[in-house]
Amino acid sequence: MPFKVGTSAYILHRLKKVEWGIMAKSVRRRGRKGAARKAPVTAKRKTAQLGVTPGKIRALVYNLSTQELDELIKVAIGRKNEVMATARASFLDEVKTKAASLGMSLADLVGLGSGKAAGKKAYVAGSGSPAKYRNPETGETWSGRGRPARWITELEAKGRKRDEFAI
Repeated sequence: MPFKVGTSAYILHRLKKVEWGIMAKSVRRRGRKGAARKAPVTAKRKTAQLGVTPGKIRALVYNLSTQELDELIKVAIGRKNEVMATARASFLDEVKTKAASLGMSLADLVGLGSGKAAGKKAYVAGSGSPAKYRNPETGETWSGRGRPARWITELEAKGRKRDEFAI
């Protein structure tokens, strides 16, 4: 056998061997060229057809060394990035076509264009409210909402006014 048992190359070889075995059987069963095509196979059905289960993959992974695991992780992350990039691209294409069919641009959708959505500000997650007050000594800020910041209550206790710290 050309691959050392337990290496990532061996795992990929075994997975391909199983996959090619199933594919060869399906080619033999297919018949002549003019035969009707089957519906596309979902990923779940494909893994079931290949005989590759999470349990088998887990068993193979537990036999790998740390170097082999690092290599496998690098390959898996690369593949994940490829899949995510194609998914993003197809999603963006769908959104562009839908926006075009409604007579909008992407800038209109995110609030940067001249359409109806242009006057609205885009909400940035985690940004919170803009700061209204700034501590001149430390640069700390407070939005003016909720419980007052400790620094502003301390300075007000010393007799200073809140308007002095307005931005």
